[in-house]
Amino acid sequence: MKHVLLIALCSTIMALSGCTKEKAPELAQNIPAITLSAADKEKLVAFQKEILSVENLADKAVKLAGDELKNVVKGGEVSISLPAIIDKAKAECLLAGEELAKKKIPEALPPEIKILLNDGKTGLIAAYKAYAESYDAIKSFATDKNPMDLLEYRKKYAQAQELFTGASAKVKAIMTAAGVAQ
Repeated sequence: MKHVLLIALCSTIMALSGCTKEKAPELAQNIPAITLSAADKEKLVAFQKEILSVENLADKAVKLAGDELKNVVKGGEVSISLPAIIDKAKAECLLAGEELAKKKIPEALPPEIKILLNDGKTGLIAAYKAYAESYDAIKSFATDKNPMDLLEYRKKYAQAQELFTGASAKVKAIMTAAGVAQ
């Protein structure tokens, strides 16, 4: 009976979290075509590769944690390895944020591109921080089964996804406007 109530509560929370009055994430504005020298395009591509390499660090840990967490949220048993998986995902997200903060936007780029790239980078850093905070909440939920922790996890995870999507869209829009292949 206790598990049935927990599952019902989790289902209600999941349904309610999809019905918020928060506005949808702001889509990246259409950026007019940007003309860059071949050297500046190379610098832009190198910056994009640096960002992608940092993202790849955290991506695997986040996906693994996500798979394990789906089982827990659906009422499944907490696996012995879940705390370690959550700790690893959190550490990878924090590391990704730190690494992104160290990445320098190429100075030679036009100011408007540098501003947009900085916005995208800042959004990615904030997304990884929110992912890490969501793992704190789900770790509490896994140990205490407090539904408020699950609600906090969902809130932080949704925030992280929104930030990540918005930041990625900005970077992609810049790359498209500059005529650089994705």
